[in-house]
Amino acid sequence: MHFAYSSLSSGKPETLPEGFENIVEFSYGNITQFQRMSSYISEHNIAYAFCFDLQVNSPACKLMRAAGVETIFSYWGSTISGLNRGVKLLMKRIEVFLRSSKPNHFIFESEAMQHYAVNGRGINHKNTSVIATGIDTDKYSPLNSSEFYLQTEFGIPEGSFVLFYSGHMEKRKGVQIIIDAMRVLVDDLGLNDVYCLITGNREGEELPFIEQLQGSGAIDRVVFGGYRKDLDSIMPECDVGVIASIGWDSFPMSSLEMASCGLPLVVSRLQGLVETIVDGETGYLFEPGDSFELAGKVEKIYKSELLQKSLGSSGRARIVKNYSTEIQLQKLQSCLEKIVKA
Repeated sequence: MHFAYSSLSSGKPETLPEGFENIVEFSYGNITQFQRMSSYISEHNIAYAFCFDLQVNSPACKLMRAAGVETIFSYWGSTISGLNRGVKLLMKRIEVFLRSSKPNHFIFESEAMQHYAVNGRGINHKNTSVIATGIDTDKYSPLNSSEFYLQTEFGIPEGSFVLFYSGHMEKRKGVQIIIDAMRVLVDDLGLNDVYCLITGNREGEELPFIEQLQGSGAIDRVVFGGYRKDLDSIMPECDVGVIASIGWDSFPMSSLEMASCGLPLVVSRLQGLVETIVDGETGYLFEPGDSFELAGKVEKIYKSELLQKSLGSSGRARIVKNYSTEIQLQKLQSCLEKIVKA
């Protein structure tokens, strides 16, 4: 087994075992590295390549084929295309069919991503699989709850009802919708013990959202925690996980982690996000961009501790049953073996 990285300028990755030396530097778009990579493949008789986000028309496919690679897998963690139809989709399908050096199989993290690959990029459905991301369900567990952790780390009063979000701050992720929902919860509904903890912001990225909170009673109830390495301790102390994306979103790992910690989820009715919950059983969907509906779903959970526990425990059970790291690895192994033997 060999690992290739686009850059090794920072040294060998810490995730590899001590003493592991089968490492090479290679980037799909770096033509100057192609000859070196081709020699490396031939020298080590590499027959199978597992690549990340490798497109149908990537020159890397042609290189690997010529060097002796028999089977190429392309694992996608993002969307591969927009949707197409009619003549344009037909042309995409013809292009994929005629390209001899394309990956043999594409693996996606959600059914939505697979749908876009088939009905946008023109990839044959039989050459695709869906294998959702898995997480450590022991690490992300309600049992990791630490009394007063939110109070100690963020100054959130004991007994508060806490919304939680973790992720990027770009507009597509809908943090501004969460901020508007907090204004509704505090200013319009008078829920003064509701707080919102947002993590993942880089220095200064919180400023537009603080400006958005000016004049609202929620300004002192939204906390920006920045990048954290203790999310497994933070999330079990929160009450609801929120993902309010307004643009493309798939099956974010944060949704698995929150649900595994026993949090009911309230997420946008978008692409892969609808796959992160069972609506009404482990959480609720709301229309993208509708901060009032988001606030209403949160209020419903806020008003019923029994409902909160029921949604949370069902969500946790769903993650343990379907989305653990062990299950992901089992499905991945089964998929690779099936394609290689075919």
